[in-house]
Amino acid sequence: MAMADRTHEQVCSAVLAAFGLPAPDTVRLIPEGLMNRNWEVATPAGRFAVKEVVDVGPDVARRQHAAARALAAAGLPVPAPQVTADGDTLAAVGGHLYALTPWAPGQMVPARSWSPQQAAAVGVLLAELHIALAAALPPAPQTVAVTVTSPATARARIGDYRRQAAAGGTAFDAETRRALAERDVLLARWAEHRPHGGERGPAGWTHGDFHDLNLLWEGPSVSAVLDWDRVGVRPYADEVVRTATLPLVFGVGDKHGLDLGLVAAFAGGYRKACGLPAVALAEAAERQRWERICDVWQLKVHYDKGDPSCDHLFWGASALIGWWCRHRKLVTDALTAD
Repeated sequence: MAMADRTHEQVCSAVLAAFGLPAPDTVRLIPEGLMNRNWEVATPAGRFAVKEVVDVGPDVARRQHAAARALAAAGLPVPAPQVTADGDTLAAVGGHLYALTPWAPGQMVPARSWSPQQAAAVGVLLAELHIALAAALPPAPQTVAVTVTSPATARARIGDYRRQAAAGGTAFDAETRRALAERDVLLARWAEHRPHGGERGPAGWTHGDFHDLNLLWEGPSVSAVLDWDRVGVRPYADEVVRTATLPLVFGVGDKHGLDLGLVAAFAGGYRKACGLPAVALAEAAERQRWERICDVWQLKVHYDKGDPSCDHLFWGASALIGWWCRHRKLVTDALTAD
């Protein structure tokens, strides 16, 4: 039976059986998430999360699962993937791969509502995860090569989507034309001051998608860190800056940029826990600011794939990069404050 012909209950029952668990009493498809399908299942043996693995290969998924299991064993708030009777963390059902973890307690708390103390604690937690990942996974290089988008590549990319938007007649097309005209202005302003590629460090294993939608809270503390699909070796500063400057994390509205007090608390908590040099954060901030000017991945999803699910992320990213360019020094100061 193809997966499209199976009900959610049938899929989850087959996955649970592969992990030696009884059929579910209830099954709920979790609506959050853009890439993988997830279900909450209640069984006589407890509650679990079933995840369809679609955006990474099996070897990468198993490496991620090994890292998560090691972090859980070290006492960090990470749900440990379960193993089948064959000792695998993946189960094949209907030609698709699935993973199973215990259901993590807690609830999502928007980062914009965190206190400075909570933001600092999350920064400390990220540092602890980086340290534990270094101990759990194979040794990583101390530096890694980073690339920087050329102005010509960025202009060609933006020009392509300007043409596609010009050919459309929707409100989205009209707003896209306006947003991309602003990107062209930013490109012209900052092209001569763009950062350069090369080796950057300190580097090591990182979560890859660390933000408030992947954190659960119980009371004042984080109870679970979710979504380990993008574990990889990167400069540590890149993950800190990415988290601190995502519009959905510390953003305070389309025209108001970032809550720099929370940015400073988060980055400061991280630095105090692991001693990351301020110069590394300052360099990563300039590089990521330039890449945000050049990046329009949400339009690839909209125009090339015909999928509007990321449209709102494009508006937030476009508003933030304009604000960031106008408040460049303030952002860097917040990221590097003692």
